[in-house]
Amino acid sequence: MMIKEISLEGLPEIIRIFPLDKCVLLPKAILPLNIFEPRYLEMIEDAMKSDKYIGIIQPSISKKENSDTEEVGCLGKISTYVENDDGTLIVKLTGVCRFNINEKLDSDTAYNQMRVSYNQFKDDLKLNDPIKSIDRDKLLNVISDYLNVNDLTTDWSVITDTDTEILINAFAMLSPFSSEEKQALLEAKNIENRSEILIALSEMSIASRNDKKNNFIQ
Repeated sequence: MMIKEISLEGLPEIIRIFPLDKCVLLPKAILPLNIFEPRYLEMIEDAMKSDKYIGIIQPSISKKENSDTEEVGCLGKISTYVENDDGTLIVKLTGVCRFNINEKLDSDTAYNQMRVSYNQFKDDLKLNDPIKSIDRDKLLNVISDYLNVNDLTTDWSVITDTDTEILINAFAMLSPFSSEEKQALLEAKNIENRSEILIALSEMSIASRNDKKNNFIQ
């Protein structure tokens, strides 16, 4: 799906909710999903028949106040849809805007629906100019070190050619951080703050992996 500016007024007030542990969706980033559970197959089919919007949110991490989910998630729009021979679906969501949960609704659908607000995150909808306040070289070095210590490979030319905001959000989504760390990245005030958190988490992970390797060698 081509990323284009969307108005706050054009976003749905009531959305379908897909809770996923240790998984977040961030604005302008792509999240591939393999859908096989009946209630979520129903959810995707319903979305395809209407506005194609789905809200991705983590189940409650702290378990406080008997909440089923975290308070902040991200709205995504289905950008590709493939039906497999066995009836399962492969879809890709493009992140649109983060939201706050206002109310869990009673519904006759097998999946949950919630009333949400986007006001706190309206800047997610802006098509930003190149971000000059972020040290892109430092970011790329951290990503390179993180991939190396975790024995991960990728097409580096794709990374270096990727827009800074999309790179930060994609790396935050793909990295195997904890649920709490993923939520912190999701709830970051802005892309600069998310970049700072991402670099700090990555550097801690790199240091931890290096310590383990050194202890093993000794």
